[in-house]
Amino acid sequence: MRNLALFTVLVVFVSGPIPVKGQSLQNDEPEIGSSNLGIPKEPGWNHTSYRGWESLSVPGLIATYYDLDRDGKLDYMVIRKVIWKASAEETTIEKAIEIARFDNLSVYFSHPVVFFTNRNPLFYCKGIDSRRNCKDMWVDIAEDGLNGNEELYSLATPRMGIR
Repeated sequence: MRNLALFTVLVVFVSGPIPVKGQSLQNDEPEIGSSNLGIPKEPGWNHTSYRGWESLSVPGLIATYYDLDRDGKLDYMVIRKVIWKASAEETTIEKAIEIARFDNLSVYFSHPVVFFTNRNPLFYCKGIDSRRNCKDMWVDIAEDGLNGNEELYSLATPRMGIR
């Protein structure tokens, strides 16, 4: 039970400001915007659509999941690159938050590993099936947030100049 409390605290830091105790997120919840390419902006941990995160089977990637239409099914995911990892036994929550703030990173705490990732996602995925495969996926090579330089991503379409 203690580990669950630790996890919750760090997810709060990763995705946005901590709400005031007793604040209702459902009544005053802002609309989820989208980029000019139709990519939803990441709502963050305190939005009612947040459903958790996991370290993916592809080493070095962490996915954060959302149910944007709140129908009980995941429909949006962002994927971040892991920059480095630390031992949860040797890194306190306070120290992890301090490091993440200083280096402008996001932090994900799970026992026995603390993951530090880029602040902005590498991939944005809209339309997730039951196996967590994406219908529409965009890549942001610069990892600089939603600003229009994201490209539709497909493994089936070869790109010129990429080997």
